Amino acid sequence: MNPKDKTSVLEALEEHLEAISERDIDRFAATLAANDVRFVGGDGHIIEGRENVVAAHRDWFMTEDWRFQPEILWTREEAGAAWALMRVTYTENGSARMFLLFFLFVDEDGTWRVVYDQNTPIS
Repeated sequence: MNPKDKTSVLEALEEHLEAISERDIDRFAATLAANDVRFVGGDGHIIEGRENVVAAHRDWFMTEDWRFQPEILWTREEAGAAWALMRVTYTENGSARMFLLFFLFVDEDGTWRVVYDQNTPIS
């Protein structure tokens, strides 16, 4: 792949966030790394494995009364890895809360894929 054809981490991040906001499980799954995916929830619960992460999000996406509003605070890209930090306002059943989301991306054949996600409640 020509390095000029590679998507930026910001483009990959926006694709991932849009998949979540639009509750599109296939689009979401396409943004994840092929192996060794881990998500850490705000309660400290760890979901390990790509299929388990997709299954957990499938269940969440089926819930209707929530809104996910991310604000990108910081991104950094290095050879083979990139990361991003977001502040998210999450509203469900009329109740809002905020948390920080940290994503770690890996380069898989010229495409940035999420390998790690950590949610840290802040309010």
